[in-house]
Amino acid sequence: MEKVISFNPSKCTGCGLCEMACSLGHESECSKTLSRIKILKLEDMGINLPLACSHCSDAPCMKVCPTRAIIRDSETGATIVNEDICIGCRACMTACPFGALSFDDINEKIIRCDLCQGDPDCVKFCQTKAIEYVDIRKDGVSRRRSVLANYTAAIKAAEGKNDTAKTRKSSAKNVNV
Repeated sequence: MEKVISFNPSKCTGCGLCEMACSLGHESECSKTLSRIKILKLEDMGINLPLACSHCSDAPCMKVCPTRAIIRDSETGATIVNEDICIGCRACMTACPFGALSFDDINEKIIRCDLCQGDPDCVKFCQTKAIEYVDIRKDGVSRRRSVLANYTAAIKAAEGKNDTAKTRKSSAKNVNV
């Protein structure tokens, strides 16, 4: 069974609990910079977008790694880094179409989601269920359509909020005292 992490931005509050759980589980400290999941906060649109490695089936990061340090875990399907042979060149970061990889400057290593060996901490600690670990074959196309619809709805709702705020500001400018 191949499972993937699925995000629903309309449920994400941007609390960062998933980031803390991730970094604590992997690095034994709470640090957003050491988390494998990131929350992109589009504050002017009122949207929080959880982001992590998609473990692409045709992973560009694997193709560009000069030492072949990125491999696919046969049990979870995750693309993982063998830190013993990674040289820290960051080619994988450049190749990632989602910008889901980061770099630990202190330890000089790539930071990427490894699906927590099939039991993701971010999913366990997300109180709003904005992050789920789902069977891709079972949900397949309907899951992807649902996620796309959730992203679209969140963006449209945010655009509506921005339009309302702009109208209020515009109206306030036209008031003569």
